[in-house]
Amino acid sequence: MLRTHRHLRIGDVVESLGLSEATIRRLFASLEASGDLLRVHGGVRLPEASVLRKDYSFQREAGQQVAEKHAIGVAAAGLLVNGDKIFLDSGTTPLECGMALMARLRAGTLKEVSVVTNSLAYSDSLARVCAVTLTAGRIRPERQDLCGIPAFESIARYHFSAAVLGADGIDGDGVLSSTDEDTAQLARTVVEHSDRIYVLAASRKLGQPSFVSYGRLRGHLVTLITDAGIPGALLSSWRRRGFDILVAEGAGGGPGTGGGPGEKAASVAKA
Repeated sequence: MLRTHRHLRIGDVVESLGLSEATIRRLFASLEASGDLLRVHGGVRLPEASVLRKDYSFQREAGQQVAEKHAIGVAAAGLLVNGDKIFLDSGTTPLECGMALMARLRAGTLKEVSVVTNSLAYSDSLARVCAVTLTAGRIRPERQDLCGIPAFESIARYHFSAAVLGADGIDGDGVLSSTDEDTAQLARTVVEHSDRIYVLAASRKLGQPSFVSYGRLRGHLVTLITDAGIPGALLSSWRRRGFDILVAEGAGGGPGTGGGPGEKAASVAKA
């Protein structure tokens, strides 16, 4: 609710959630302590982007919205086709796509694909079932990937039929962002060299910015794949603006659940 409306009054949250005011105040205090909101007179608001920024940790991210990320990854892998030349980003949600891609290759439902990635996570998994090329670059242990000018130059040598990217934040206008300049620049380079772009983002990252922008949702050129927790108001707003949004099935429900008019589920998108 807060990511959709940016500011909430205590009474509105009490009414919407059916909880006591004391419970809501305790919830607000807990969320403020974790840096997710700021308490103001009569309610709460989102922090500024600089406050929202947290140092990225692959291990911490891997434990967030696990079921949702799996559903998103499976939906994204289902959109890949025979012969695709794919870039796979290094985030935890793109990793789920890589694992689902591996399953499809082993099952024989997908053939003759090749992958370029800056992720260090595929050497003993996806690389056993298809050609995987690792970019050059500086190792970032906290992200388990490669970055920097050598990585950008490596990517610029290729043309991808499909790119699978992550996002650390997507604001209400559809601007895609990351926690740092290296990650954002790598994503910009990939976008410039790709025919189809799939941005994978769990619902908790929607409606708010991260730190450095790298692009935006643009009609059917960039497809956002997220889970059913996407706020309904945000989903409707983005659809009205012509953004291509795929809501993955198989994850827990939330404000975006309900299959309203025009909502694409993963099975529909594949067809």
